[in-house]
Amino acid sequence: MEYRSKLLTLLIGLSLVLQACNLQFVETTQQDPNAANLELTAIVQQMLIDQAAQPGSVNVAASTPIAGTLEPPTEEVVIPAEILPPATGDVTVTVSVATNCRVGPGTAFASVYGMPVGQVAKVVAKNSYSGYWIIEIPGQAGQTCWLWGQYATLTGDAAGLKDVVTPTSVATQTPTATVTPSATNTSSAVAGCTDRGAVNYNRDATADDGSCMYDVIITNTTVACEDQLDGTSKFTYTIDWIKNNNLSGLEYYFLYQWAEGDETGVTNREEVLISTSPIIGTDIKPTRLILIVNIRVVNPVTKLYTTSNPVILKCP
Repeated sequence: MEYRSKLLTLLIGLSLVLQACNLQFVETTQQDPNAANLELTAIVQQMLIDQAAQPGSVNVAASTPIAGTLEPPTEEVVIPAEILPPATGDVTVTVSVATNCRVGPGTAFASVYGMPVGQVAKVVAKNSYSGYWIIEIPGQAGQTCWLWGQYATLTGDAAGLKDVVTPTSVATQTPTATVTPSATNTSSAVAGCTDRGAVNYNRDATADDGSCMYDVIITNTTVACEDQLDGTSKFTYTIDWIKNNNLSGLEYYFLYQWAEGDETGVTNREEVLISTSPIIGTDIKPTRLILIVNIRVVNPVTKLYTTSNPVILKCP
């Protein structure tokens, strides 16, 4: 009995010891499992706050380009020419941004002059369809180019400017499909001028051969008369013109004739080979006469020619 009593006491004591140990274990393991994480988070936040508080410390967030975002278009390279003394004329132009001036409207045509900001150029014609102005290249009398109107500012009345036809560039033409000869099909492309605005347009042509010709443009005319006190006057006339043709080998002729005031009774007719603008001439004629002028362009190979509209000059 005593043995059982001692054994019972031992078991009770052992149970109490185990309970005490287990309680400590439970208290330890039941602590908040996020406590360590919260403590670590607080430490990191404090470090960031301390860093931000340091003088001169700036944090910049790097941005990543968004897929599909359009990049700005690549700007065309323009080599501005030297600024020369301002040109004079009824209509002049300047540009707010340096602009290429080409042999025709659009980037398919070669650039022959870089119009600089601050340069004043003379406008000799226009092309309403494309929005281009035809200017005389500063420092190159008689040489013209096509200036885009996007950055252009005009001075003067452009309503009186001649509206010229749009030249054709080989680079802008629609390619002609190649016809492969066969036993039953021997057709081929027809070469010729495919520009409807040219004087030698060939409606049957399917491939442009670069032979298109255009009328010369007379851009300005002036006449001064000096009375000779004997019924005659000394006529001094100036004619500004542009070739308006890219085809090489063409010949240009100045045609002029004197006539009565009613354009009858032609007294003299002359034809002179010319190459540059302006045309300047002096003649002593009866004051009552008028001067009728044209410019003719001739292709010496094909013998094709075209003549500009006549211009009449007379004493005031």
